[in-house]
Amino acid sequence: MFNILAFGEILYDIYDGESVIGGAPFNYSLQLSRLLNKYDKLKFITALGNDEYSKNALSFIDNENIDKSLIQILNNYETGKATVFLNENKIPDYIIHENAAWDNIEYNANLENVLKETYDVFYFNILSQRNEKSYTALKTIFKNINAKYRVCDVTFRKNYYTKEKIKESLEFINILKINDDELAVIKDFFYSSLENNNEILLKAISRDFNIDYVFLTLGALGASVFYNGEYIFNPSNEVNVIDTVGAGDSFCAALSYAIINGIDINEVLKFASTVSEEIVQVKGGTSRYDIEKVKSKFNL
Repeated sequence: MFNILAFGEILYDIYDGESVIGGAPFNYSLQLSRLLNKYDKLKFITALGNDEYSKNALSFIDNENIDKSLIQILNNYETGKATVFLNENKIPDYIIHENAAWDNIEYNANLENVLKETYDVFYFNILSQRNEKSYTALKTIFKNINAKYRVCDVTFRKNYYTKEKIKESLEFINILKINDDELAVIKDFFYSSLENNNEILLKAISRDFNIDYVFLTLGALGASVFYNGEYIFNPSNEVNVIDTVGAGDSFCAALSYAIINGIDINEVLKFASTVSEEIVQVKGGTSRYDIEKVKSKFNL
């Protein structure tokens, strides 16, 4: 039986009169929970407002394999929202509304109690640390959690990150997942003198921060990983892309699942890539795909 703990934002993307539940940690938790079996546990730490969005989110979670006992309901804050719009160049842009409930996750007795357990995976990102309250709660978790795999999918958004927070997170984890844009940010902060070479940069991150697995997604080109002194690249297959929302979150969920199941690193990368390719062929980061078909290909 696997025991998973995840921390971060639930927010609603609002565009064209539609409200769609999301947030990278929620998409990750959802997709990982669907890979797990009914005996496994996944607890999700977040905060929601006392509003209609909150009711909708809790109702959604009731139909999933996610333990909601660590979801805090805060009367003084609204459930997180991101307003999506087209900018002057007709490119989608967004406002992630500040001081939302997920910015104010409290380190409370419930959290202290669950940290007495041992976890196979603990997941978090950088965006969820933008406000002091949630940042403090997460740092306290860092000090107290016993987790075999500590996963960060950085999720850099807007200006909601600092070199200090990135450094603290990289020093804590043993699995990192980034995309090519996020690698460029890390390069600027820590490796400005190194050449712009993925293998060299991933090797440097792995060495300097003592991270066992460094995964890099490269969009339509594929994905790579640096593990145990080896750089491995897996090219993408041609698929009919409908929507890339949640592709990175599902990739991270799949690699987490594959690693705790102890499969070969080459197969971990292929499995995560395959799951991500399935997600981009359906609409939205919370959509379903034929999980059992994909798992059976990898004997999972």
